Amino acid sequence: MVCEGDPTQSYALYLPSNYTLAKHWPIIYFFDPGGRGRRPLELYKDVAEKYGFVIVGSNNSRNFGPDQSRSVNAIWLDTHLRFALDGRLTYVSGFSGGARVAGAMALSCHQCQVAGVIAHGAGYPTNWGEARDKLLYFFAVGNQDFNWSEVMTIRREREDRGLPYRVRVFSGPHQWAPAPVMEDAVEWLMLRAMQAGDRPPDAAFIDRLRSRMQAEADDAEKKNDAIAQLNAYHSLVSDFTGLRDVTESEKKLAVLKKSPALRAALKNENEQIADQSALETEVSTKIQTYVNGTADDTITLGNDILHDMRRLRDQAEHSRNDTKRLVARRALDGLWVAGIERGQQELESRHFERAEACFDLMSQVRDEPWPMLLLAEAHAAAGNRKLAIRDLQEAIRRGLTDAAVIESNDKLQALKTDPEFLKLVEKLKQK
Repeated sequence: MVCEGDPTQSYALYLPSNYTLAKHWPIIYFFDPGGRGRRPLELYKDVAEKYGFVIVGSNNSRNFGPDQSRSVNAIWLDTHLRFALDGRLTYVSGFSGGARVAGAMALSCHQCQVAGVIAHGAGYPTNWGEARDKLLYFFAVGNQDFNWSEVMTIRREREDRGLPYRVRVFSGPHQWAPAPVMEDAVEWLMLRAMQAGDRPPDAAFIDRLRSRMQAEADDAEKKNDAIAQLNAYHSLVSDFTGLRDVTESEKKLAVLKKSPALRAALKNENEQIADQSALETEVSTKIQTYVNGTADDTITLGNDILHDMRRLRDQAEHSRNDTKRLVARRALDGLWVAGIERGQQELESRHFERAEACFDLMSQVRDEPWPMLLLAEAHAAAGNRKLAIRDLQEAIRRGLTDAAVIESNDKLQALKTDPEFLKLVEKLKQK
């Protein structure tokens, strides 16, 4: 859908099959860090269909984009012009940097009246303040995600301050959460809307969610998972107050909070957070020096960084201790993404040599197409078409299969008429 008020902005749209203008519908706005508006809709359209949500995904908002607020305002205005939406049931969601855009929309777009945020693989936006502390916040994060420590820290802060939240940790890396996790998020928002009086109460729905949460609490107790117990009893108290009697759950939550088991679990969680931070700090300082070009011997420093990151990779793959493997994996992924994002910042600032240094270094850590695609963008921006084409060839060798990724990439505009570029696009389309 192209925005009528701003044709430079567009979004992917999914309407429930029974959509009609005769009623007002809840909506979720999605933000992908790469501007792939269709991606979250493809993942979650069945959830939207089941529960009757309009869902849209911005095609323009992306990490280090020129004006993300423009994308936010354009799709909000366009959807409200076209569709019958319930102003009390407006929600936002995003993955990674897109999660921070979603949080920023909830924080700063006053006319949007956002009721809740579903953040995948990230925490708050950088300008987060206490003004919207009562905002509903659902966090979904993989147990291998480098932002796991950030989300766990936020969970503890919101628990201590009595703020509404739910956290779901799934098995996996930094990614959009699996559809069942998104369904849990939508059900939670629906439940809280019933609690607030913004939806009519559905007794069967409420009882089903309560029974499921009680089963989670019982299962966590059997497994001696004190943090999972805390999450379950927090929900049984905060999410069902005013809907059902929560007296018994309040008593169990109070006992749990004073238990040695919870103290030990939180201590272990703190140690994981501290260990990851220590591993990342050691290497990130070196990366900073390398990119700034202030090292006495850049070649030696680059080799040191590669050695450190390969050592982390070895720990992530081969350590006999499960926790150490997870911490090493989170630290490695965090450093790799941070290195690439630093390159993107330098590219946006037109510091081409610094950007190339970041992307080249990270391309040596992992045999993945992403850094090579970014190298192509940097070389194209610097006017070196030959190197840009070579980078794209290497990205394809590393697994790039979608022709649209390069064909619709504005940063590769200088290559669009190059015969070698056209051959690459055609080759990908034939696969």
